[in-house]
Parts: sequence; structure tokens; C-alpha cells
Amino acid sequence: MNNNLDNIFLLCRERLYEREIHSDTFLNSEIDYVAVKEIMAMNSLSAFLYKPLKAYNDNKKIIDDDELVGYGQYTQMVMLHEIKKNHAIRMICNEAERRGLYFVFFKGILIADLYPQYAERTSSDSDILVNDVEKNDAEQLLNDCGYVKDEESSKNHVQVYYNSKFDHTVELHTRLWEDYEGPRINALKKMKLSCPETNIRTTACGIEVNTLGYEKHLVFQLFHIIKHFSLNGVGIRYLIDIALFVNKYFDEIDFDVFWNHMDELGYTKFVEAFFRLCITELKMTDKVFANHNASFDYSVEDLKIDLLKVGNINDKEAGWQIMGAMEAYFTGEADVPRSKLSKQLSMMFPSAKAMPKTYEYARKYPILLPFAWMHRDIKYLIRKSAQKDEMYSVTEKIEVAEKRLRLIEELGLTEK
Repeated sequence: MNNNLDNIFLLCRERLYEREIHSDTFLNSEIDYVAVKEIMAMNSLSAFLYKPLKAYNDNKKIIDDDELVGYGQYTQMVMLHEIKKNHAIRMICNEAERRGLYFVFFKGILIADLYPQYAERTSSDSDILVNDVEKNDAEQLLNDCGYVKDEESSKNHVQVYYNSKFDHTVELHTRLWEDYEGPRINALKKMKLSCPETNIRTTACGIEVNTLGYEKHLVFQLFHIIKHFSLNGVGIRYLIDIALFVNKYFDEIDFDVFWNHMDELGYTKFVEAFFRLCITELKMTDKVFANHNASFDYSVEDLKIDLLKVGNINDKEAGWQIMGAMEAYFTGEADVPRSKLSKQLSMMFPSAKAMPKTYEYARKYPILLPFAWMHRDIKYLIRKSAQKDEMYSVTEKIEVAEKRLRLIEELGLTEK
């Protein structure tokens, strides 16, 4: 496992820093293509790593000719898909400018622009922030551009739209932190990550857009990463995103302010570990720690393995199956239990605050909590009967959630 992980990072470095592509270390390494292929697929890195793998294969011949041809065709398909989405974003931006709407883009094309070739970074959607006043006009714009609203996926502060012509999804936000609430979200609100005074105008993937200021954007990215990490896990690509962003914009970011924000959010220990991996594995500058007294009295190996597996265990996708149960811990509304037994019991019989938002009645009236537990169990049985092969058993679900809680605690995300 560790050897395959080392090879993935080796390939990532070769793609990011092409001057090393013919180095002895790279060409003399032993790469198991079958194992690496699986890891790349899990982490959405197949297109990104095609070029270094082809260079390696030219010397070592580890990939069957037909397989390599298929891999190349797949990479072209992925990149063409990203280019098509880029055209859709350009259309939206031009129309927003014409209508005088102020759209703020974040993540997505702003990060893809940092890659050696932007179309190698696969993305599931594009995120746009608008203010409440312009929300209806923004939705009308998307409708006029051929986008159809996905009512089931939309939330109060995130409207989801899809365009079948471009196979492109837009998430229209009126809050950067979506619909989440809690102590950590309150801290985030005070940071004013998006406002006219700190937003900037820049060009990303050939498109002129408004976006968050560099320091604010970095804070947001760590919030976004920790959200996914806490709820169901993140992959190696997030390390690449952060390493590229910090190396590109280091001089534009006040890291004293940044670390203060991490302290306020209770993210410091996690970010220290995350940055440490970015530095050792992807050559991110270590100057991020110049005026910060980081305590590395713990191993980052568990985080490294979790990133490799994108949070998955037992060959099943945790995803939505534990997301609701983890939400209250991510927002700071509920305290993570200390002992293993307590963690397991908290998954079986969560407190009112730890119940998913679906059971708002129990959160509002705790006396109804036992009914909410039964309601949850009935919904689980119904869904399991329809999706038997995709669902965790009760034991597996508790095991997954307990492991996630333990890792969250280990990386300091239970501290407030």
C-alpha cells in the first residue's frame, strides 16, 4: 500500500515539475500499473497522470499497447469534457456581464488554472456566489442559458442547475458555507470571506472572473476540504490544489492572519498535518510555517492513507450513508465522544444536536428523539431493501463512522 502511495505522489511530482521526468529516481522506480490505475480512478487523477505514466511506459513497458491506447482516448475524452464546460462558464460570464450581475467564482476554474493543463483537472460542477438581491436574476440567467434546476439537490442557499448540452452543473450559492449552521459557521461568517473590499478580478482558464481574495480563498478551501474530510473523506487531488495555490500566491497571503483564522475555526492541527503532506510529497513551500510554531508530535500516516482511499473502507462508498450523522461534529454543534464505545453508541443513539437536519423536529423538541431514531431506522431498512449491495450493514456503518470520528479527533477537529 505505502509503495503504491509513494508512486502516486512520485507521478504527481513528475506532472507538476516536468524537469524531473527523465530523472533516475523516476525511471528506475517500480510502478505497479494495475494498483496505480485503481488509485488514480478513486482520486480522479487519471487524466492528470497520463503524461508521466506514458513517459514512464516508454522506458519500462508496463502497460499493454491496447490498454495504453484506451487510456489515451479516455484522457482525451475527459479533457474535451472539461473544455466544453469551460465554454459554458464563458457563456455564463458573458451573459452576467451583459446583465450587470455580480458573479463571484470560487474553486473550480480558479484552481484548474494553476494546473499544467487546466483540462486535466476534472470537476463535478462550477460554484458561483451571488448576493440575495440578485439571486432570482441569476437563476433566470441560468434558465435562459439552457440550465434546468435540480429541485431535489437544491438547498436554501445552494441552487443546483444542470445543462445537458454542455453536461455542466452549476451550484449557485448565496452563502459560501451552504446551509450549515453552528459555532464554526458563526466564526466563518465573521471572517467575511467574500466582500467587495477583498474580492479580486482575475483571469482563470482564459476567462475574466470575480473571485475571493487570495487569503480568503485559501481559508475557504480549507473549510471546504475539512467539510468533506469530516463528512466522508477527501482525496489526493485536494493536496495538489492547495500545494499549487499556496506556491502561486504565497506572497499575496498574510499567513499570520491565516493561522489566526485556523485557530478560530479549530482547524490548526489538521491544516498543519495537511500542509506537512503538501510540503513533503508535492514540494509546497515550507515558508507557510515561518512564523507559526507547528507541533508535529503526531504521525500524518493515517491522514495520508485516508486521502489515498478518499475516506473509503471495505470497498464501499461511505458518502451519504454517514454524512448526516457527521454533520453536527463538523459544524461544532455536538462534541465528539471520547471512548470507542461512546463513539459507537453515538452512532446508534445520537443526541438531538447530532441528528441529521432531516430530523429537525427532534432537534427542536428533544423529547421526540426516540421517535426520530425509529424514523431513521425505518428509512434505513426501506433503502437497504432497494439498494442492498450499495448499503452498509448497521455494524459496518457504525465501524465507518467510529473510524471517521477517531481520525477527526486525532487531527484536532474536535477542538473548539
